[in-house]
Amino acid sequence: MVIKKDQPGGDGTPDTAAEATPPTTTAPEPAAEASAQTTASEAAPAAEPAAAPTAEPAAASVADRAEAVIRQHVLLSAAAGVIPLNFVDTAALAVVQLRLLKELSEVHGVDFRGDIGRSAAGTLLATVAPTALAGGVLGSMAVRMALRSVPVVGAVTRLATQPAFNAAFTYALGKVFHQHFASGGTFLTFEPEKVKAYFRTKFEEARGRKGAVPETGPEAAPAAA
Repeated sequence: MVIKKDQPGGDGTPDTAAEATPPTTTAPEPAAEASAQTTASEAAPAAEPAAAPTAEPAAASVADRAEAVIRQHVLLSAAAGVIPLNFVDTAALAVVQLRLLKELSEVHGVDFRGDIGRSAAGTLLATVAPTALAGGVLGSMAVRMALRSVPVVGAVTRLATQPAFNAAFTYALGKVFHQHFASGGTFLTFEPEKVKAYFRTKFEEARGRKGAVPETGPEAAPAAA
């Protein structure tokens, strides 16, 4: 009879099953990492356009605000034209136009100078006043002022001419300064002599439209020389 002796340190039968089984590896991990990287790379381009600000909306906002300011003051200047007191209506128009220039300067971030604004408005007025009512006897400013002193005729003359003149003048003034500020100018660099032609163009443009109050809107104005 043969007696099987145990190996020292444990069972004599070798554990072949444990030795033959290789260590397992986690296969899904690389796939999960690649999927996460792909998802992140796909999401990044979609977020970039929303995060990158553009200058175009800001510029459009400034232009829209400036046009709204011009429109508001054109209406106010037309209303000033029906004040039934000589020189009071002129003073009211001056206040409206100075307020127009102040608000336009605020829209464009320009320091306001009331003295320069008043002087510029007076200079530009002189370029259109002599021919503002051309086409008849009323084309003479002296005749118009004389007619305004007559109780009934003066009131009719005022209502027929002054609101339209005020609106056109204010419209052209606002357009000139909006264009000047938009091109980087300030009150200190404003030269009325260089914008007289553009001012007359805007004034005649407003007069040629139906109604006392011209419509305002964005446009590509030529840069001041």
